[in-house]
Amino acid sequence: MALELLTIKAYKSASCSFSDYIGEYNAQLNPTEYSKSWKTNSVSVPTGGGSGPNLVMVKPADPENISLKFTIDDTGAIPGGNVNIVDNVANLKELCLDVNDDTHTTNYLSLEWGSLELKCKMTDFSVVYKLFDFDGFPIRAEINANFTEFIDVGSMLEGYNSPDMSHIIEVKQGDNLPLMCKNIYGDPNYYLQVAEANNIIDFRNLIPGQKILFPRLEK
Repeated sequence: MALELLTIKAYKSASCSFSDYIGEYNAQLNPTEYSKSWKTNSVSVPTGGGSGPNLVMVKPADPENISLKFTIDDTGAIPGGNVNIVDNVANLKELCLDVNDDTHTTNYLSLEWGSLELKCKMTDFSVVYKLFDFDGFPIRAEINANFTEFIDVGSMLEGYNSPDMSHIIEVKQGDNLPLMCKNIYGDPNYYLQVAEANNIIDFRNLIPGQKILFPRLEK
């Protein structure tokens, strides 16, 4: 029976459907350990300058957080498993952490290994280079990668869209975030806080059909 290796599959959308498949990263060696953690389900986003009420993002479910540690080896100790360490790290970063030019955000990921299966996004990763050849090129590296479960804010908060709760608005053609904030809060200057609450990197290019959470104002 072949050894099942950790696979990180990348997609253009949160559905992680076959039509949105981009590519995948296959670990050379399985993780030596991984951990899970959860965060509070209420996040207060301060307004700019510290004046006025805060925005409060209320989530009905906590996202799951996964931390993985695994090794890449090019010493020859693994039969038939030689890899270029520098290229391998660059491929992992491009697939999981770089902004996709088409979607204007990082790729949606599916972690798959044994009982571990999670639709998520990578939040960060670090590399510790352990061994080097005579020319100073790394031949062994340890990867520490962190992922956060992706939760579709729109679908999770259906029914919470009331004046006292958060608002879920579907983007229409021609919408922009400052104007939407003006309509919801009466003030367009909350757009940066709303972008942060929704992990929107390029708020100038909203996608029609995209659902955006407008957190309630903290009184």
